[in-house]
Amino acid sequence: MSIRPATAADHPAIARICLLTGAQGDDATGRFGDDTALADVYATPYLHGPGGFCLVWDDGGEPRGYVLGTSDTAAFQRWFVEEWWPRVGPTHVERTPDDAWLLPSAEDPARMLIPRLDAYPAHLHIDLLPDQQGKGAGRALIDAACALLASRGVPGVHLVAERANAGAQAFYPRVGFVAVGGDDATVTFGRLLGAAQLAE
Repeated sequence: MSIRPATAADHPAIARICLLTGAQGDDATGRFGDDTALADVYATPYLHGPGGFCLVWDDGGEPRGYVLGTSDTAAFQRWFVEEWWPRVGPTHVERTPDDAWLLPSAEDPARMLIPRLDAYPAHLHIDLLPDQQGKGAGRALIDAACALLASRGVPGVHLVAERANAGAQAFYPRVGFVAVGGDDATVTFGRLLGAAQLAE
């Protein structure tokens, strides 16, 4: 088992992992009108957009998890709504109740923008297949992503987790994140990096 940068050949596996963990960590297969919709919002854009990165948890030559995101959320958000979604969005048609929130949210030009974006301009998503959880992979992926972002001079990174996902709510504080915002449905966690972390 190892961590490595994603390649173009990993695209299908990354999309599959996103789907299989897309219901608060459980399998989201069948919840959307097609099984690529969720990944086209939350996973595969990071293989193409500005500041994007993806590190995979490789087990026997096969991705079994990933951490992905961008070092510049504001630039990535602009690219997503101006270039990515106009190209990809029309391939998805609203057919299910989950489509009814996912597809409109993808069009929101402020979806990724949090109030404290100046302090935490990067963001990430992490997903591991169930058979890889509890092995230290999550911590290793987070540490690798934070090291990568710090090497780019990024002062901080954030992520958003559903309050209903108890595992996520317990995990992120254990790997250096603190709650920096949220609403009734979600918590925004942030972690300072590099010089910003040392100055805290």
